[in-house]
Amino acid sequence: MKASSAVGDFLQARYFTADARWLGIFRIGFGALLVWDGGRRFEGAREYYSNDGFLPNHFSLFRPMGDGVFSLLHAFSSVAEVRTVMALMLAVFVSYTLGFCTRLMQVLAFVSITSLDARDLFVENGGDVLVNLMAAITMFLPLGRRFSVDALLASLRGYREKSPQALNDRMRPAAPGNNVVSLVVLVLFLQLATIYFFNAMHKDGVGWKNGSAIWWFLQQNRIVTHLGIFIREHVPYPFIRSFSYGALGIEFSLPWIILFPFFRTWFIRLALLLGVGLHGGIALTSRLGPFSYAMMLFYVLLLGAADARLAARWFGRPSRKRTVIFDVDCGICLFICRLLKRLDPCERLTFAGNDRPEAFPPGVDAATAERTVVVVDAAGKVYVEERAVFELARALPFGVLFFFWLRVPGLAELGRAAYRAVARNRVAISGFFGLGACGLGAPTEAAPAEALPEHAGTWRATRVGIYALLRESLVAVAFVMLVIQAGNDNQFANRRLHVHRPDWVVRFVNTFRLLEGWGMFAPEPPYDDGHVVVDARTKDGRKLDPFTGKVPDFDPYTRTGWGHEQFWCDYNNRIRFDFHVPNRQHLREYLRHWHEYYGRPADELVSFDVWWVNDKPPPPGQERPVPEPPQKLVSYGYVYDSLATPWLNGAHGTGKGAP
Repeated sequence: MKASSAVGDFLQARYFTADARWLGIFRIGFGALLVWDGGRRFEGAREYYSNDGFLPNHFSLFRPMGDGVFSLLHAFSSVAEVRTVMALMLAVFVSYTLGFCTRLMQVLAFVSITSLDARDLFVENGGDVLVNLMAAITMFLPLGRRFSVDALLASLRGYREKSPQALNDRMRPAAPGNNVVSLVVLVLFLQLATIYFFNAMHKDGVGWKNGSAIWWFLQQNRIVTHLGIFIREHVPYPFIRSFSYGALGIEFSLPWIILFPFFRTWFIRLALLLGVGLHGGIALTSRLGPFSYAMMLFYVLLLGAADARLAARWFGRPSRKRTVIFDVDCGICLFICRLLKRLDPCERLTFAGNDRPEAFPPGVDAATAERTVVVVDAAGKVYVEERAVFELARALPFGVLFFFWLRVPGLAELGRAAYRAVARNRVAISGFFGLGACGLGAPTEAAPAEALPEHAGTWRATRVGIYALLRESLVAVAFVMLVIQAGNDNQFANRRLHVHRPDWVVRFVNTFRLLEGWGMFAPEPPYDDGHVVVDARTKDGRKLDPFTGKVPDFDPYTRTGWGHEQFWCDYNNRIRFDFHVPNRQHLREYLRHWHEYYGRPADELVSFDVWWVNDKPPPPGQERPVPEPPQKLVSYGYVYDSLATPWLNGAHGTGKGAP
């Protein structure tokens, strides 16, 4: 019995327990990723989400690009309607990030991000699917327990300090527990291991075996960044081969490192180091959307109490200690100090009132302490006004990121003026918010809550137990669904197990885009490259490619890449396939009216051809790609002087600007 209990405790501590502090940090990072993702979709609302763009909602519904897709955005057609809904979704993402009504926002964020993805599968990639999965799995975790507006408000309600002594009592209010025990933690470990395992097992092509895969990856002008271009032009090929073998070795090793049951703290840190190195390198050299950033955020969920203590040692350095001298008669001052206490998990701040001038440090007098907040650092240096605010920010974890501008010339003067305006009116501000101020009197402290009757406490415990049982049951069902889907979507597993998916799995996975196929750049890296070129003539006779603002260029050679962002890259890469021939009419209509959308009447297109310009990237040791004959996708009018003609018959030149 004792042995089974010990085994259970062993497994629970390693595979079923998360730290609420890291869950809160993950929520902030993942929420920021959602805000960024929602913002770029808001920017591309016309092209990718409205009826003016490349896939009108009725066409997406009646000729869907995926089975059973669901999106709230299918109900909205115009740019204004779409952007209104997207603005509401952005508000959800911001609330999620801040941890306001966190439980509700986790559900709404999941529905919002999956709706944004499913509305236009032209621009979906593995990163979007990963974000959907992360939003779905973490929906069952208490992400708002720490570092959230919800936690802050609960703390402010739970204990109301009225003096510096109470502010310096760090035992009250008590912090919520840090251990979160749930089956969903195991699901997270297995999900991350699954991604690496299948990505590695599917990379069995020649490019990965001979080490040339990263070379071909860096030749993709559609996605390569300036750093990627620098590497492909200046790093010797043997080093690039080592990058290929290194990336493959990391992917093979990470599943076992993540799941190794002993020395968990150090093995998770090793996995973090390898994972951030791998995905950071991908993010710096290519434009692949949110995949790399989401993968790096995954590791935050795996960190534990020892890592939190290590971070606290960094943020809790003695040099970050500050003493805060504030006006004890000012309601808004006291309230801000209460906030600062709760934003100071490393306990670097000590609070003192201005009613004890005998305790002031050298250089601080009663008049100064009456006029402004005073902050004294660990070396005894005194700061006032906006500089005091900056020093407070320096003492808090990441606080300087929000107040660095108070040290920027010009902005610092504006900060000083704003501080003085608030200080002059602090009595009125305190009274307006009912916080109490000089002579006004603070509201009376609420009486302590009466003890609940025994039956009420029993009911609360029962309700919590029912909720936990329901949550774990749902997680178990989701776990089974994801296992089935992973077996179906990955060839390595499916050809061995012949997985059959029940209808309920198919419907749920397709509706919310919870796919589990992992094989990026597998089994081979891409051996071709290409992009869309529009050969158009304006009504005043100019040649113009509206997507570049320049003369149409059919030469695939470029030393700087094409600079495509992920959405345009993915749309380019998919519209060329025969399945999307019916969708090309929407591209034609968009180009016919694009001058109206952007207020450029002189650039109205009277005729155009849209081409897919394809090439074979150069092998190691060569510089220029080999052009392929361009493929015409759609036309409007007649382009009588097509710039594509020399490239169709092979009579083109070899450099930029070929005739």
